[in-house]
Amino acid sequence: MLATWMDELLPLLPTLISLARTGSVSQSARSLGVPRSTVSRRLARIEAVVGFQVAERTNHRFALTSCGRRLVDGAVDAIARLETVHEQARAADGEVCGLLRVAMPAGATGSFGSWFFAFLNTRHPRIEIEITVTDRRALRLEEGFDLVLVMGPPPPSSWVRRRLSESMMVAVASPRYLQRKGAPMTIDALHDHLLLAHASAGETPVWPRLRGGEFPVRPHLVANDISVLRDTAVAGLGIALVPIHIALAELSAGALVPVLPMLIGQSVEIFALYLPERRASPILKAVLAAISDFAKEQAHAGLRAPSTVDRGERILENSRT
Repeated sequence: MLATWMDELLPLLPTLISLARTGSVSQSARSLGVPRSTVSRRLARIEAVVGFQVAERTNHRFALTSCGRRLVDGAVDAIARLETVHEQARAADGEVCGLLRVAMPAGATGSFGSWFFAFLNTRHPRIEIEITVTDRRALRLEEGFDLVLVMGPPPPSSWVRRRLSESMMVAVASPRYLQRKGAPMTIDALHDHLLLAHASAGETPVWPRLRGGEFPVRPHLVANDISVLRDTAVAGLGIALVPIHIALAELSAGALVPVLPMLIGQSVEIFALYLPERRASPILKAVLAAISDFAKEQAHAGLRAPSTVDRGERILENSRT
């Protein structure tokens, strides 16, 4: 009887996970490439097989019930374990291969990311990378990511966290802008400047004080992509607060200079998150090892990697003297 129950449910799990991910029968139908009516029939069949209501749905709303959420989480866990076993079998000949799905904030890695992925390809050419850029920090299991990169303390979750590196948040502006507007000498003087701030929809931007605490800002431009702030600062629009590792090339070339480095700034840690069920994944282990090795190589070569802040500290120190 159990085999019959499981045999009928297992082929329906991808539809259930898609529904949980999209929150929409129509979007799931498009994602799966089937008619909307097929998704509705599969959902009804899932509920008939498990014997409880999986979702509350109307023409305009779809939401998992508490039992449905537990079913989805269990399905994702099971699939993650199966993916790990499959990868281990494929890696038995010594070559790691397969797909790694990564989520990260826009602009989080700067040039480090581009150089790292090239480095990873030389070491593991059969690992494919799929990157999704998102500013959402609370990601659900069913979204299917193997690795999530976050800046700052990760939100509470069942995901395993691994600290990768740290970076310094610094205020920067172009010399051309500062010549036009004058360099601020105090935090209060920032009220007379055009500020470029990072924030998601509905958030109130704040900037950190170097000695602790923060202060609210009234930005001229708000973006949820850090690289946009860097680029608009280079263009001379105003003063931006960015992680130093994404602006090192511009700071080294003089296209940007630090602003109030003795008053504004904050060290921010960068974490990798992954599911406990994926801990033994050969792909995940290979990528995490490559991140560590790449950072060491860059540090040894005297180049900038997010695992060190030495070069950034030198730039800031030079601006203070």
